[in-house]
Amino acid sequence: MTLADQKEFRDVIGRFASGVTIITTTADGAPFGTTASAVSSLSLEPPMVLICLNKTSDTQAAILKAGHFCVNILADGQQDLAYQFARKGDKFAGTSYEHGIEGIPVLGGTLAHLECRVAETVTGGTHTVFLAHVAVAAGHEGAPLTYFRGRFGRLESVREEEAYAAVRAWVLTRQVPLDQPLEPAALAASMGLEAPHVAYALVRLAGEHVVSRMSDGQYLPIPLTVELADQLFGARCVIELGVADTCVGHIADDDIAVLDGYAQRLAAIMAADEADLDEFLDISHSYHLHFVGIGGSPQLRDTYAALGISVLWRRAIEGQDWRKRFDVAHHAALTQACRDGDVPRARDLIVEHTKQVRGLVRALIDQAGGAL
Repeated sequence: MTLADQKEFRDVIGRFASGVTIITTTADGAPFGTTASAVSSLSLEPPMVLICLNKTSDTQAAILKAGHFCVNILADGQQDLAYQFARKGDKFAGTSYEHGIEGIPVLGGTLAHLECRVAETVTGGTHTVFLAHVAVAAGHEGAPLTYFRGRFGRLESVREEEAYAAVRAWVLTRQVPLDQPLEPAALAASMGLEAPHVAYALVRLAGEHVVSRMSDGQYLPIPLTVELADQLFGARCVIELGVADTCVGHIADDDIAVLDGYAQRLAAIMAADEADLDEFLDISHSYHLHFVGIGGSPQLRDTYAALGISVLWRRAIEGQDWRKRFDVAHHAALTQACRDGDVPRARDLIVEHTKQVRGLVRALIDQAGGAL
């Protein structure tokens, strides 16, 4: 049986909106915890749940040793806590928690929590699956924190984010001519979305200079000119330089490994007989997003992502011999600079890469007559 393409699987599974939890435990007197969404009820009689944790996770190893854990179900507004436990470092710094069964940390302010004892473990790919009996279950009033396509939010914001992503792709792939107004109600009807969510998306896109608002309340797509492209890439460069200045020399081994994995995949794509442009650009984008995410600011990462316009200019390069126009060595070199803690080298690489991409997009815009 053939398996699904990893890129397609990641995109599709990301459309499954889920709750957000922090799995906590204690081993040898030390607390452990990690953010997780792979959690599910398993049985009512007896009460059981299952959780899935990566084999490389310290929390996974601690649960294997301790045999117990707590599922802390996060409430709306606890996204900062989710980000804190998703990263390396002192995850419990500044958090409030009580001790549950066997001394496991039970976080404060959550929507609910389940204190569990491991009954069985199963290996599945890169993860360990824990099947556990629920010893204590407690819930509180409130709304859940949700996770959808890489973003935290409320249930309503999940729908808004879905509309934003759809409308942004619609506009940037030029499904309508540049001189044709985008009327929110008509756009919602044609795309099968709710009009308020489309209106939210267009307001947000206006703030990103993807569309402009007209006096009658309609919107027009903004052409990508050399000047606008330079502004966008310049802003992304400034963000990456800031991350280099503050983080290079202090980057966790796990983050270096993720960057290295992306760099190796990019090199493999370029070496293949038939290279996939979409795959190359998606992995390159993931590399840079992870690098920016090392800075620890979800807002900065979101801003960096919003400045991306590859969905537009990738259409202009399709059918060309694009491999000769990309610096494939950049990602590996930047990863090595991060590993070496070499800030000046990292800065030089970021600046040079920005110049290279700016030059490529300028050439594409010129070929298109001055605007895309």
